[in-house]
Amino acid sequence: MNYDVIIATYNGEKYVIEQLESIVNQTIKPTNIYIRDDGSQDNTIKILESFKNACNVNIEIISGQGNLGYIKNFEKLVGYTVSEIVFFSDQDDIWTENKAALMLCHFENEKVNVNFSDAYLINDKKEILGGLWDYVRHTSKLDEINLDKIIINNIVTGATLAVRRNFLIGLLPFPDSIPHDHWIAANAVASNCLSSCVDKLVLYRQHDNNQIGATKTTLSIKLKRLFNRQKFNKRLAYYIQIHLLLENLVKREVLVKKDPIYININEFISNMNVIYNGRISADLSVKYLRCSIFIIIFKRNYFEFKTIKSLFTDFIDAIFVRTIFKKTNINHN
Repeated sequence: MNYDVIIATYNGEKYVIEQLESIVNQTIKPTNIYIRDDGSQDNTIKILESFKNACNVNIEIISGQGNLGYIKNFEKLVGYTVSEIVFFSDQDDIWTENKAALMLCHFENEKVNVNFSDAYLINDKKEILGGLWDYVRHTSKLDEINLDKIIINNIVTGATLAVRRNFLIGLLPFPDSIPHDHWIAANAVASNCLSSCVDKLVLYRQHDNNQIGATKTTLSIKLKRLFNRQKFNKRLAYYIQIHLLLENLVKREVLVKKDPIYININEFISNMNVIYNGRISADLSVKYLRCSIFIIIFKRNYFEFKTIKSLFTDFIDAIFVRTIFKKTNINHN
């Protein structure tokens, strides 16, 4: 079974060679590797060209086309692929040598269109910090992954993804402001074509330059983040992302507005819109905005998707959005 690998790069000179070496040394080698650089200011392109010239796997490097951000960068890369299966790759991770072989086995089942694996979390020194699935609170039981849960809490990480190309093409264009892995995972669950590989097949590097990552932090750091404007914006942006994902699933006719899943999550986001004083979306039901936050917290579908930690965070954010973060602006589009 042939497969292509797509890699989005940006200022990746420090780690990209180590990742490429792990890919070309797979027990089953890729047919093609497509790399699109998003406007690196370091030596990434020069390093890639040098590696390409010495490599026995076909590598295509796309550069000089401007900065799109990682979502649209991967969207562009999908358009270059030709093989039956497409593997997504970050620029700074390391694959185990049997990653491709183990994941390709899942696609022998014609019903499987999307496969993802567990990963090791590592630091810059390649010390293992833990398991990715432990961090995202995922077990190996696929029957526990339903659509409402995957919309609220995506446990499928893009760096571990392999997707059947025909299915992937049907998901284009990737919606703005929705990470491609969340979009792919939600559609796969809705289509009942998601499978998982319990093996840890990626060394998923965590460092300060990660666009998206998973790092374990101390309690004191977590408390400080509650009072940080950037982290506040990130929490708010996440609920905006869920709202946009829900509406895009309706647009794609994966969901209809009469579906109980849509109704439940829409009510949950409407509750969160009250917490954030209307900043998730101006289009959500006006009647919710008239509610007191003390009424919202007693609604059933508010608690359904909440942890003790997030309840406390919501209380803090509800105060902040009405006081010191009053002028915070988030783009809803």
